[in-house]
Amino acid sequence: MGRPLNKRNLGDTGDAGAQISVTADVGAGAGAGFILKQTGSKRFLCSVGGSEAVCSLGAGAPAVNEVRINVADSAAGTYDVTKISGRTCTVEPNTGTAFNSGDKVAWNRSAAVLNESVVIDVL
Repeated sequence: MGRPLNKRNLGDTGDAGAQISVTADVGAGAGAGFILKQTGSKRFLCSVGGSEAVCSLGAGAPAVNEVRINVADSAAGTYDVTKISGRTCTVEPNTGTAFNSGDKVAWNRSAAVLNESVVIDVL
């Protein structure tokens, strides 16, 4: 699995801190949620509206048992994360043009650096 996500990035986005914000479908339609636990580099136990399920990362609109993590580059271009570890992620472009499909990019929670890193959505 590589370096797992730090636990400070996981948990209820309504709590104190800066947890990763996700869109997931745990069986009752896609909605905003949060990650409870990482079970692999592409799999997470997610919670949406009180329902929980193990979801796989993917790109585009989430299907049942899929989760989307969004990141942005320094020009505000957006990407879906298809794989994530503690320091890097693999991206699939939405509106972003700085990185290509499948590029492995450093991520952080504060600010993106031109052609070097992306910033992850946190609440």
